[in-house]
This record gives sequence, C-alpha cells and structure tokens, in this order.
Amino acid sequence: MAKSKTDKNKKKKAALQKRKNQAQQIASREKGFYFLDLAYDSVAGGNLEKALTAVTRAEKLLPPDPALYKLMADIGERSKNIDIKVRAMEKLHEMDVLPKEFIPILIFHLHETGQFSKALKLGHPVLKALARSRGKKQMQLHQELAALLSACEFKLQVSENLSRKPARPEQTRQNPPPERYPDKPKPVSGAARPTAPTKPDPKTRSREKPVKISVDYDLDLPAFDAILSGPEPADPAAYELALESHEIRLQESFDILVCLPSLSQVRSFWYQEETAKKVLKRFRGRALLSDEVGLGKTIEALMVLSEYKKRGMVKTALILTPTPLVSQWKEEMAVKFGLDVPSTDDPGFTSGDRAFWQAPFVLASINQAKSKKNFDLVTEKNWDLLIVDEAHHLKNKVTLNWKLVNSIQKKFILLLTATPVENNLMELYNLITLLKPGQLETAGSFREKFMTRGDPTDPRNKALLRELLSEVMIRNTRALAGISIPPRFAQTVRIEPSRQETAFYERLESLITFMNARTEGHGKMLVKHLLAQAGSSPSAVASTLDNMLLNNKYPAEFHDELIAVKTLCRTSVDTTKNKALLQVIRSAKEKIIVFVKYKGTVTHLAEFLEWHGISFSLFHGSMDNAAKDREIKAFQEGNQVLVTTEIGGEGRNLQFCNRMINYDLPWNPMKIEQRIGRIHRIGQEREVHIFNFCAKGSIEDHILDILDRKINMFEMVIGEIDMILGRIRGEKEFSDLVYDMWVTAGSEEERKKQFNNLGTRLKRARTGYEKTKELDETLFGDTYEL
Repeated sequence: MAKSKTDKNKKKKAALQKRKNQAQQIASREKGFYFLDLAYDSVAGGNLEKALTAVTRAEKLLPPDPALYKLMADIGERSKNIDIKVRAMEKLHEMDVLPKEFIPILIFHLHETGQFSKALKLGHPVLKALARSRGKKQMQLHQELAALLSACEFKLQVSENLSRKPARPEQTRQNPPPERYPDKPKPVSGAARPTAPTKPDPKTRSREKPVKISVDYDLDLPAFDAILSGPEPADPAAYELALESHEIRLQESFDILVCLPSLSQVRSFWYQEETAKKVLKRFRGRALLSDEVGLGKTIEALMVLSEYKKRGMVKTALILTPTPLVSQWKEEMAVKFGLDVPSTDDPGFTSGDRAFWQAPFVLASINQAKSKKNFDLVTEKNWDLLIVDEAHHLKNKVTLNWKLVNSIQKKFILLLTATPVENNLMELYNLITLLKPGQLETAGSFREKFMTRGDPTDPRNKALLRELLSEVMIRNTRALAGISIPPRFAQTVRIEPSRQETAFYERLESLITFMNARTEGHGKMLVKHLLAQAGSSPSAVASTLDNMLLNNKYPAEFHDELIAVKTLCRTSVDTTKNKALLQVIRSAKEKIIVFVKYKGTVTHLAEFLEWHGISFSLFHGSMDNAAKDREIKAFQEGNQVLVTTEIGGEGRNLQFCNRMINYDLPWNPMKIEQRIGRIHRIGQEREVHIFNFCAKGSIEDHILDILDRKINMFEMVIGEIDMILGRIRGEKEFSDLVYDMWVTAGSEEERKKQFNNLGTRLKRARTGYEKTKELDETLFGDTYEL
C-alpha cells in the first residue's frame, strides 16, 4: 500500500515537473520570438548592432530555424561581420537548406577566417562537381577554388610543422666535428707559451694576403620558414601599450591629459580640458559639474573617466542617467571615447542579472539601478568611479535616488547638473553631502549658518559658502566659453494627404487598433513601430509588413489585412510629401540635409531624387566608415542633398550646411534636438533653417503642435528640452505617453483634448525651468568658473 502511494507521489511530481518544463519552454520561445521581432525591426531601422545582439539572443532561446539563420547571415553581410555570416551559413548548410551557389562563398569565408580544415572538408566535393562542368563561369570558379584549397593545405602543413620542435643534431665525443684548420700546427704538451706577436709594419700590411676564414652555421628551417611566411615581427598593440606606459610613468601630475591623443572624433574645448584637469588635480575626483546647458558636461565627465582609465586609477565605473538619456550616453561613449559598455538599454539586459552588474564598466538608468531587484547588486560592489547625470534628481534626501547614490561604494564621484538648486538651498546641501560628507557640516549647522528664515533661496554668509563650494563645484558659463552660435528658425510644413494616402493611413490605423486590442499590448513595440513608420513613408511600412508575413507566426485573422495594407503601400509611393520635398530643395538652391528614421525611406527617397535629377549622397548605419567618409565628402564638394538616418554623421563636420528637413519626425523631442544639433553647433557661422514635415491630422502633427506652439522648442538652447521633459515624464518616456494617448483615445476630439493637456503640462514645466534657471544664475553666476 505504502509503495503504491509512493508511486503515485512520484507520478504526480513527474507530471508537475513536466508541466513546469513545458511552461518554461513556452516562455523561452515567447522571449525568443520577441528578440527575433526586435532583430527584424532593428534591421529595418538601420541599427545593425542592436539587430545582431537581438538575433544572437533569439538563437539561444529558439530551436534551429532557417529563417533565423537567414536573418543572421543578412545582418552579418550588412555589418561586414564575417564571423557571424559564416556561423549562420554553416548552420544553414547543416540543415541542408543553404543553396548550392552559396557553398563556394562559405568556403572562401572559411579560408578568410582561418578555418582551413572546414574549408577543405566542404571544398573537395564541390571541386569534384565543378570538374564535371563545362561552363565558363564554372571553370573559372573551379580554378579559384582549387587555388584556395591548395593554399589551405599549405597553411595547415606549415601550422603542423611549427607545432613540432625541430630536431637538432647532437654533437658527441665519439663523432667530433671536423677540424676547421687541418694544417694548423698542434701545440706540444709542456711546450713554452709563445711570445706575443710583434706589431706589423703598416708599410708591409697592404702586401699581406687576406686570410680566409671558414664559417659553419646551422639553419633551423621550420623557424626560418615561419618568420618569412608573414607574421609581424612585433605586436603593434603591445608596442603602443609600451609607449603609453612610458608616457604615464613620466607624468608627475595632471598638468597634461594623456587621454586626449587617443580620443576619436572629439573636438574638446579649452574650458572642458581645464575642467577635467581641475577635477583631477584639485578636487581629487569628487566634483559637482554645473556648467550652463549646452557646454558639454558629458564630455568633461568622460574625459575624467578616460584619464583615470589610462593611468590605471579606475578599473570599474558606473554611470547613472535618466532612462531616456542612456542611449545618448552610449553613443557618446562609443563614438567619441571608444568605450563600448553594457547598458540597461541593451536587448539582452535582464533586471536582477548579477552578471550584468559585475561588468567593469556599466551604463544604467537610475530607475533600473534603484529597483528592488538591482539595488543590492549595485551597492554591494566597490566602484572606482560613479558618474550621475541630471543630478538635480538627487536633491531630496528622503528619495530612493539619493539613498542609492549615497549607498554606492565609490572612490571618485562626479555629479552633473545645470540646476543644482530648484527650490531650496537644502537641495544644494544634499548634493554636496554626496560628494564630500561634512564639507558643509551638519544639516542643522548649514541651516543656521547659511539659510535666511522666510526665504530658503537667499543665502547668508555668502563669502564663506562660496569658499566651501569652490572646493567641489565648477560652473562654466557661455560668456567664459566664448560660445556664440547663430540663431535657428523652424518652419512646420503641414501636408494635405491625397485620397490614396488617406485610405492607406486609415486602413493601417484600423489594423493597428485591431492588433493592439487582440494582443492586449503584447505586440506594443511592433504596433508602435508601424504607427511611426506610417509617418515616415509607405516604403518603411512595407518592409515591416514583409517581415511579418515572412515570419508567418501571427494569428491567421491578421493575414488578409496585412496583405491589403501592403498593397496600399505600393499604390502610395509617389506621395504629396515628396512633392513638398522637391519644392523645398529646388527653392533653397543650397545644400540641405534630409533626416529620416527608417532605411526603407532612405531607399525610397534615393529613387525619387534620382528620378528628378537631384544630386544626392546617402548616409546610414549599414555603411562602413570609408563609405560614409566618401558620401560626406561628395556632399560637401558637389551633391546638393544628404539623405541620412538618425546617426546623422555623428562625429563628422556638417556645419558647412545650414538647412535641414525632418522628412519624418521622431516622437522623442530629444531625438529631434539631436538631429538639429548636427548642424546647429559650435562652428556654424550662418543662420540655421529647419523644415518639419508632417501630414495634417497625423500623430506627428499633434506632436509638432505642442512642441512648437506651446513651448517654442525650436528656439531653445541645445540641452534645455531635456530639462523640461524631466519635469513631466516621471517613469514613462515621452514617446510612450504619445502612443498611449493615440491608441486609447476614442475619437479625434478626445485625442486633441489629451494632447492639449500634455501641452499645458509642458508649458508649466518650461515656466518652472525658467524660474530655476534664473535662481541658479542669481545664486552662482560666474563665481565658480575656472
């Protein structure tokens, strides 16, 4: 009986474990499909780095699938990543779905990546098949492949020879080497030591016959062959490292920044370099950087990080920013400072992942860092350097933001904010306490010494407070920096869509609403992309629809509607927006940059401009650096138009152009500002003219209305829009606010009402920011300049 009960329990446990395993498999597949969707979307958007990360993640979670490896091969081809392309092609070959004409390409790539054995294994059967062919192309391919395989065999043979130790002949007493001078007289045992030879007469030396000297040598043939077969005599990286180590050893102080020569595409200004030196020399790596908006606090902080890293003084660093700024910091670090660090924006990031926080350098949103899953992981580690952007979010000592930064173990710390005080001098006390506890004594003492009763923003004992703050705070102004940029002017071009475009947009909107309702928000990212692509071009939408149909994993009820909308994409190619674009280009008669978000729109505009005889250059993420440089040069020297995606020539000088068109409009105002910042920046000598395109009644029309009419965004200084958005967004990004309003509104009237409410919130936020800016200028002015 007991045995029977035990068996039943075992069966129950087995059944429970089986269901648990099935649930885990389903969850894993769902997550895999999410990353696969993300990879398709990233390819469509031209973000190949993100696409590669996503498809690699999907590969780990999904069973082997030809569609996945075809996408991986495509990403490898576009990004010039041969290793990824080879891996994908090998998997397709293993599944027996790689077309025969692609097998020789795989063999050539295997040779290129040093996988000679694999190349030979695949190559010989192909070579035999080609030997039976009589076509000209096949014969040529046969010759090339035969030469390649011969090279593989030779390199394998050389490698085998090098792995063996050369046998050296042993000289034994039984077999002595032959005497070099057989006629030389042998010394007699016990004979007297010969006297020193007399110095020869210089007159007779020229008549003496030269003495022949016999030389024996032993050549180690394998080692000699290895040296001549191509290896470099020294590793350049090791050579550069040795030079750098000598440079650092010779530096007795921080008077010279040794990191500057290694920085790429960074135009640092004198005040930024002096700020970094002051932080390193005088403040010993603990400082409040409070430059006015737009002067480059990010560059200053990353200079300090790079300098410490070069000198071996920082081996771990944590950068905390508001969520919307993570991607901007990641781009700055990668493009300008060569720092490719993991971030909470990466597709593979998982909250609570200990391995993520154990990386030496981490870029994270402060919201993720302070969450229950991550708080302990962040604070248990010893960090050499902590950087906190938009540090005014730490002003309140009782908030989780302040408690997190205070709990983090750090040797150096940089706090970045243009507005250290918003409402109360205690906010300043709380920030300085994070930098140097005790610098302003206790909270009670600070109130007694420095705060005026009835006015928490009017300090007492200003001279003493100034002296204490000058030991931890730097605040550069535009007047000191000598920065003067011409004004910019924006014009909204509202376009009346044609009947076909209206039909396309309405049909797509119905599909989006239907998908959003049926998937209960599960497909939010995809639906959001489709809606944004509709504001760009039908071609951008078509590429996403193609991917959706190719996947064939959406409910059958969507299939017919997807086909119908895709058909409408084809009938809406010659858009009214294109006509407006042509009119602006021809009327300007100057160089002009056209910004778009999606690769499909780039292709669409290239065909349109070519048809109308407009000279143009293209710039997008799929191009290598050499191609990008050629296109920028062609634009500067001759072509009238540059069509570019979001990357927009980061790090390249585009200030020779002063006109730009936002052909489509990002929903994130900071992305719009980044586009404008490509030409409206230091070095621009002319007024900048911006044309914002949008279809009447579209989501972009509503966004432009509140950004332009309510807060005059296009007249602001670069960097100010984020100061305003930070006051309203809370935990949600601006683009998510917009999307939620659009899909949840029951009517056009309700949408207008919601957007008006958002505009009112933005207006209040701008008023609050202006008051804060005035307060900080009054409190600090130019007192804490270099």
